[in-house]
Formats: sequence, C-alpha cells, structure tokens
Amino acid sequence: MKYTVYYGRKVRIAEYDMLEVGLSQEFDDSVTAHDVAFAAVREKVDSWIEREIARIRELGRDPQSSKLTIDSVSKMIPLDLRKDLFFEEDGDHILIRSRKYLGQEAFRRIAEIAESLGGEYVSAGKDSHFKIPKRRGDQQ
Repeated sequence: MKYTVYYGRKVRIAEYDMLEVGLSQEFDDSVTAHDVAFAAVREKVDSWIEREIARIRELGRDPQSSKLTIDSVSKMIPLDLRKDLFFEEDGDHILIRSRKYLGQEAFRRIAEIAESLGGEYVSAGKDSHFKIPKRRGDQQ
C-alpha cells in the first residue's frame, strides 16, 4: 500500500522574513518503513533549509551583493506591476516611476518592496517616484 509523508518547516531568516520549505513524497510500505520514510523526507528538508540559510548569510557578507542595480530592483517587482513602471538611475539612487495611475493596491505593493530595500516615496505631482539607494543602508 502506498502512503504519503509530508514534512515542512518555517525558519526566521531576518526580522520580517521567513523561509518555508516543505516536501511531500509518496512511498510504498512494502519497500520503505514509515519511520525511515519520514526520516528521509525530514533530512532532505533540513538540508535544503541549511543550504539556503548559508547562501543568504553569504550574500549578506558580500559587499557587491548589497549594491542594487536597475535589473536587481526590477526583478523584485512582480511582472504584473513591472509593465506599468520604468526604472532609471539617478546618482546613488534607483528611481521607479509609473507609466500611468497605479491604483491603491498596486501602489501599496510597490511601496512595500521599495521600503524593504531602504527606499521611500517622493511625492512631486507628475514627477512622483520611489527612490531607492543603490547601496543598502545608504538611506538619506
């Protein structure tokens, strides 16, 4: 008889960020005992989490990875919103401008992303934009 084993974990990786990993795998009880199957699935999930945490910590130590580019910022914005925006460099900042009226929900989503990158919204009428420092921690 076949059975399915699921194991999942959530790990806090930053003040407001969680990493969640889960694996569901089907086994045949005539070949694999329940406790062995669970241990195998748990081990796989734990190894994925450890590897991802190590990768994230390494990125945090690398000064080059903390420098933002237009490409890296645009990739952080969902595709459905990206089509309504354009990105430009302005000295030590990346500016995100809208091509049209975004609406409340789209604006909120972009504002959350900009704030998570240390940016802010600059209200200037038709010249309004989000201003994100290229180097994380360089907020002015």
